[in-house]
Amino acid sequence: MMTLTNIARWIVRLTGPTQVVLGLLFWTGRALTLLPLHMLMGMLFVLAYLVLAGLAAWAALRPALVVLTVAWGLVIPAFGIIQSRLLPGPAHWVVKLAHLLIGIVAMIVAARLARFVRSNPRRRRVLAAEPSLVR
Repeated sequence: MMTLTNIARWIVRLTGPTQVVLGLLFWTGRALTLLPLHMLMGMLFVLAYLVLAGLAAWAALRPALVVLTVAWGLVIPAFGIIQSRLLPGPAHWVVKLAHLLIGIVAMIVAARLARFVRSNPRRRRVLAAEPSLVR
C-alpha cells in the first residue's frame, strides 16, 4: 500500500506543476503544439489522484470525503475537455482561471490524501498484526 501511495504521490508531484507551467504557456499563446502532452499528463494526474482516493477509502477516510474526491477527479478532465467552448470571447480568461484553480485544488487534496494514507491508524494496526509487512 505504501509503495502505491508513494508512486501516486510522486506522479501528482511531477505532473501537477508541469501541468501548471504548460497551462501558463498556453495561456500566453506559446507552445500550443504541446497541448496533446498536456492532456496526456492531465489524464495521468487524474489517474494518480483517483488511486490516492481509493487508497484513502481503504485506509478508512470518511466516505463522504472520498466520494467528493472522486467527484472532483471526474470534474477535472470534464472541465478540461469542455473549457474551450465555455464563455468564448474576451471573458474566456475566467474559464482559464477556473481550470487552473481546479487543478491546484486537486494537487492540494492529493497531497493531503497521501499524508492521510501514510499516517492512518488502520495501517499501523495492520503492520502491528503482521510484522513481516514492515520494511
